[in-house]
Amino acid sequence: MKTASMSETIFALATPPGRSAVAVIRVSGALALAVPAAFGAAPVMPRTAHRRWLKDAEGALLDDVMLIGFVGPASATGEDVLEIHTHGSPAVVEDILHHLAALPGYRLAEAGEFTRRALDKGKTDITAAEGLVDLIAADTNLQRRQATAQMAGSLRRPVESWRKDVISCLSLLEASIDFADEELPDTLEEQIKDRIQYILDEMKVGLTASRRGEMVRSGLSVVLAGPVNAGKSTTLNALARRPAAIVSDRPGTTRDSVEVSLEVSGIPVVLTDTAGWRQTDDPIEQEGIHRAQQAATQADLVIIVVDGTQTGWADQALTISSWSEAEIFILVNKQDQGLQDEEHVLISGNVPSANVMSISAHEGTGLDAFESRLEKFMADVNVQSTSVILTRVRHRQALAEAVHHLQASLDLSAPDQTELVAEEFRAATMALSRILGQIDVEDVLDHIFSSFCIGK
Repeated sequence: MKTASMSETIFALATPPGRSAVAVIRVSGALALAVPAAFGAAPVMPRTAHRRWLKDAEGALLDDVMLIGFVGPASATGEDVLEIHTHGSPAVVEDILHHLAALPGYRLAEAGEFTRRALDKGKTDITAAEGLVDLIAADTNLQRRQATAQMAGSLRRPVESWRKDVISCLSLLEASIDFADEELPDTLEEQIKDRIQYILDEMKVGLTASRRGEMVRSGLSVVLAGPVNAGKSTTLNALARRPAAIVSDRPGTTRDSVEVSLEVSGIPVVLTDTAGWRQTDDPIEQEGIHRAQQAATQADLVIIVVDGTQTGWADQALTISSWSEAEIFILVNKQDQGLQDEEHVLISGNVPSANVMSISAHEGTGLDAFESRLEKFMADVNVQSTSVILTRVRHRQALAEAVHHLQASLDLSAPDQTELVAEEFRAATMALSRILGQIDVEDVLDHIFSSFCIGK
């Protein structure tokens, strides 16, 4: 968005296009409250609903509408705003938009421009704008709750608090540099260190749980992996409750990934069935196995399905579990045919015994218990155990940078390194400021607002 364009009066349809009972057209800018006169209607009083007939350039009636005006800065965008509540006829909406476009000084808004103007006028902040994006895109109740919390300041408040505390410590430190000859408290340096350590500990807790907010926002990537003919595709179909994947007794049937979207405990889940693992000379099958390994590496959760009737299933599970550092579940399939007792082999692995379960994907036995265990895992993801929930990679990267600089400041303990400590404080402050959109923000803003609808 160009700065020059921000001075123009913009308009856009704020409700979904198509036929409806009511449609809302928003206008924002210096000429917003002149719109009624441009349609041959009487002016409106601020914050009062007025019923008016709108006319086109030839004086023909367009529609019987409701007009509501807001005088800036007491408006959503901080500018003068007019809302036109018209009947939701596509023909009516199109005629009003065309009439507005023909007026001098008015233009159609760009994607997200109303919210961008609100940001520029101090009516919102970048984290709240990101929360609004997430609210518009929310598919689950949990996503909605997280998005509205961020809009209300759940991210901004703790980050702003940390930033102010670091600045306070920086001020004290710079005072000790500038007034080195004065009598300052002997405990000043220790007080600063204790405060920074407290801030750092809080940040580290937030960083440790940073993937939780991203998982809720973007969804959980769950990969089904395992040896050939273990029953992965049957398990996928059972969990999806529909025949999403082809099932066959022939080894190597699944050669490419099959994805199914689910919702578990309020979190959207993409469940991916991958090619079965085995030693093979078939280049196509080898590529499928390679892709399965890549998918497991990038997954948030890996479900390993093995054929429990085959000797060596535990070793196979341990081998596949080494593909990923994510949470691992092992489903020992074909319970109805009798299982080989090899669970003791898994003791040497990194999979908790509670994550190893026996099932029969064909008959459906054991799947209810597994789904309950999966829901518990999701519920643990949902727990807000930290003072801050990070929902984007940029939040996590900036917070990690701030943690790095504060840790570096604590490692600089010699009295003659005070200026270096101050520099680390400044760098940490800048990293936190990036989360709040106070520096280096233009590229981030353009990316955020490009995902909005035109009238938002």
